[in-house]
Amino acid sequence: MYSLSNLQSFFHRAKKSFSRSSWFPQIPLAVASAFIGLMYLAPLIKEALDWSFVSILFTGSLWGLVDLKMWGVSQSAIGTLLLIMSLGLLGRSRLAWATCALVIFVGLIIQFTTISETLHWWRIMIDSSFLLILLPYYHRFDRHNIRFGTLFALTSLVVFMGYAVLGTYRLGDQFSPPITDLTNAIYFMVVTITSVGYGDITPSTMEARVFLVSVIILGITVISVALGATLIPAFMNRLANITDRKKTMKRSNHYIIVGHTALATNTYHELISRGEQVTVILQSTPENSRYPDADIIIGDGSDVDTLKKAGGEEAKAILALLNDDSENAFVVLAAKELEGGIKTVAAVNDVKNMSRIRRVHPYLVIAPQVLGGELLTMALTGEKVDSSKIMQRLMGQVQQVSEKNRSL
Repeated sequence: MYSLSNLQSFFHRAKKSFSRSSWFPQIPLAVASAFIGLMYLAPLIKEALDWSFVSILFTGSLWGLVDLKMWGVSQSAIGTLLLIMSLGLLGRSRLAWATCALVIFVGLIIQFTTISETLHWWRIMIDSSFLLILLPYYHRFDRHNIRFGTLFALTSLVVFMGYAVLGTYRLGDQFSPPITDLTNAIYFMVVTITSVGYGDITPSTMEARVFLVSVIILGITVISVALGATLIPAFMNRLANITDRKKTMKRSNHYIIVGHTALATNTYHELISRGEQVTVILQSTPENSRYPDADIIIGDGSDVDTLKKAGGEEAKAILALLNDDSENAFVVLAAKELEGGIKTVAAVNDVKNMSRIRRVHPYLVIAPQVLGGELLTMALTGEKVDSSKIMQRLMGQVQQVSEKNRSL
């Protein structure tokens, strides 16, 4: 039975790893953002370096989406931001989501005001479609991860420097003296971004000045985003650790509740009112928590490591009170992998799943809908409500499991 539990838990975790929620919508939106960003940057890359991969990437009918004569400072700045923010979308960053939505909106305005050929309508349709798909998924982009934030910040700086250097090299003859190689372009950008400004190279045309304005604005934006993605989450985590230090309880001889349902909430409050210690495992941080001042762990309750982090090996019982009966069964299976023979309670929301839940042998099964229906029937028919009978039905699973364990 132990090996079967391990196998079932393994397949459950594998299924969750490849589930739709693990890659959608962040991966498709990130790919779309990067592709649209390259569309905006293609003229700059093609003219500055004459790289052949630009022609390979936009071949056939896709080539009509890129106008190599359309290069401009605004288009390249938009492409740079979209390319940078595609990394943020991949990590489900809310800041990246908001930036992408704003940048695409600005890009649409620019295209409507500069439209001259029919092929630009395809660009407008692509940008509009991306924006319409992006907006409804606001709630899915809510993560702040320090490690990913650091990687995001470093990559953003690299992409920004690439835009600044390539743009300077592309407009090299519009500076005095002219910039004719990448070495001088890198030198000029470092001097400009760091605000040193030696004055040995200056822009001589309005287009070059506008480009430098975009570099300065983008530099401030990228640095602000980089600091916000790294320092702010670190500061907030540190502040949370300081303020929550008094609330940290010793996870021993306590109860573990998995779920954010009404049954889980009521059980939590009843246990707390009786002086019991309770740790709650939630899949994500809720906007309106029903567990004020509770010891909360964010994670997967069907994962053994999460249960160990919650002190499952020293708990009185682990209560699987989720809305999904299959999830409750996997929580019970994960609890059986812990040492100490922890008691488990599984909620059954659909009567048809009662027999399946019993196959994982929880210590106690509770079916609120079944008990509620029975109590309602007794009240309507005038039958005397026998509390001992109800408790016997509720605790019947304990007797069945005990008999099975003795027979084994």
